Amino acid sequence: MRRSPLLLLLILGAIAPNTAPAQSSPASQQNVRYYLGDNPAWASPSFDDSSWPVAPDGVWPLPSFRSEGIVWVRFRVPVPARCTAGLALRLVRPYLRPVGPYSNAASEQIFLDGALIGHIGKLPPAPQAVILQNSTVAVATTVPPQESFATVALRLWYHPHVRYGGGADSIRSQLASAAVLNERQRVDRLVLILSWLPVLSLNALLALIGIGLLGLWYWSRRRELLWFSLLLVLYPLCELILALPALALRPLTFHLSAGLTVLGDATTMFVTVEFLRIIFDLRNHWLRILLHSAWVVFNAAELVASFANSGSSHIAWTMLIVTVAVSVFNLGTLLIDLRFLVTGPNRTIAAGMAVIPAASSLIIWLHLDPTNLFGIPHLDLFDAGYLIAGAFLFVMLVRRALAASRQGAHLRMELAAAREVQQQLVPAMLPRIDAFRIEAAYLPAEEVGGDFFQILPQRGGSTLLVIGDVSGKGLKAAMTGSVVLGALRALSQECLSPAQILSRLNQQLAASSDGGFVTCLCARIATDGTLILANAGHLPPYRNGGEIEIDSGLPLGLTADAAHSECALTLAPGDTLTFLSDGVVEAQNAARELFGFERTRQISSQSAEQIAAAARAFGQQDDITVLTLSFSSAEVLHA
Repeated sequence: MRRSPLLLLLILGAIAPNTAPAQSSPASQQNVRYYLGDNPAWASPSFDDSSWPVAPDGVWPLPSFRSEGIVWVRFRVPVPARCTAGLALRLVRPYLRPVGPYSNAASEQIFLDGALIGHIGKLPPAPQAVILQNSTVAVATTVPPQESFATVALRLWYHPHVRYGGGADSIRSQLASAAVLNERQRVDRLVLILSWLPVLSLNALLALIGIGLLGLWYWSRRRELLWFSLLLVLYPLCELILALPALALRPLTFHLSAGLTVLGDATTMFVTVEFLRIIFDLRNHWLRILLHSAWVVFNAAELVASFANSGSSHIAWTMLIVTVAVSVFNLGTLLIDLRFLVTGPNRTIAAGMAVIPAASSLIIWLHLDPTNLFGIPHLDLFDAGYLIAGAFLFVMLVRRALAASRQGAHLRMELAAAREVQQQLVPAMLPRIDAFRIEAAYLPAEEVGGDFFQILPQRGGSTLLVIGDVSGKGLKAAMTGSVVLGALRALSQECLSPAQILSRLNQQLAASSDGGFVTCLCARIATDGTLILANAGHLPPYRNGGEIEIDSGLPLGLTADAAHSECALTLAPGDTLTFLSDGVVEAQNAARELFGFERTRQISSQSAEQIAAAARAFGQQDDITVLTLSFSSAEVLHA
């Protein structure tokens, strides 16, 4: 009957990490000796290695950074008494979670009783490092049955990136039946995969949250959600890259592992800077350049050092640059977080983000890199900081997005109400005025403004024309405009002069003003061409392409005792008057150049539609209102 892999995993895998296999013994108990150097004769079982240093507890130091990087390790393993054919040699390396792809980056040749039985990677003169794993190597030769021990010799070459800063290595071994060792390796592999599942599952949860945030960003269009969701997706990918050397079916080449790590780090660091820029509204251009330069230099130096095969002086400088660049990046991001933790509206977010560079700095400078935090295998200080910060920031940003959504819904309702009110500020249809042909163009901006105009008949056949602009935007401006409109309609029935109308309006607005003001131009037009004007801070009208000289006056609502003067003029047949709001002169193009008064004057004799269209094409920034009146004598018009 075929055995269940799960049952095998539960029985054998549970004891694999704690129990040594049958007929095996730790390398530390096999008189492990090592020598830093290289000589092919050292593979021979007859070689006398008694002068070599003994590796205490089976641990030997790595070669120095500037050496050739080769070390020989020799020890003896017991030979099974009843199994001298179909043997395999199993090498078990104490698996330490790699910091980047750099732990166990080496290549090796394996000798048993002087015979080369396997190799992993390539050794000098054309070395190629791989990420060494636990391995089982079949023994091609037959071990003499009279021998109780066989001599194992390992020729190891360590990549300069591993040798930088020192370190040590160790190994455990077993010589036994190939079938038994292959089964044990399969079980150990399953146990290793299971040990990675908790931390990878936590990271997968973060990635799923990040994907969900992308949907929230698409709905809300809040940029910080986009950048943070990218962070939540990218870091689990980086964690998976770190786990690949342990989980891969075959040893990964060091160049591939290092390249993937640099790609993941570079992308994550770039997104981190942009997230900080968006969430804290960073406007210091040089600080942003510094942070981006730091991660570019860090990853470029890492890539250069990873592809070097010798510990030359320029590689040593490169490794120093790696440390300095990542320290600058960590310190810069940490200072940003601490600054906004002390002052600013995003203190809680700053506190969450500060955990990540703080954890990274502790690992780099104080070498605090505990694994299995909280009882979770392979969870180190940086992982824990990132997971905690990610979960914390997720809650905070979602709360911000939902609050912004509610506020946005309130604003949309307010804008809708303001638009309804604003529709009452301009007449739906223009009235007919004897002796005048009138045209109007009204182009509201994206936001609701306060432009208004009215054409109101008065007793005696004259017409009152009023154009104005309420300060501010939105519902408040529209409501102020509606108050002005209601007062105007009442005052127009009292046959007041334009100056009196403005004075009465000013008194009402000043009494109820909450800080805003209204510019207003009032004109009474008679059928014989007589025109009386009074102005309260509005743009003066144009007559036949020239600006009419009129006292500007104070806007309405600033002070209750403001006085407004009048001017009178008589229109000749064929004259054209143009009234407009400041949305025309304040139109602005992409170069931030204003449309201005001179351009306005030049086109002031054109139709209302043409003037408004020219201002909008230049770059509309505010509501645009234009009224034009062309005067003809009553006799000519009726004829």
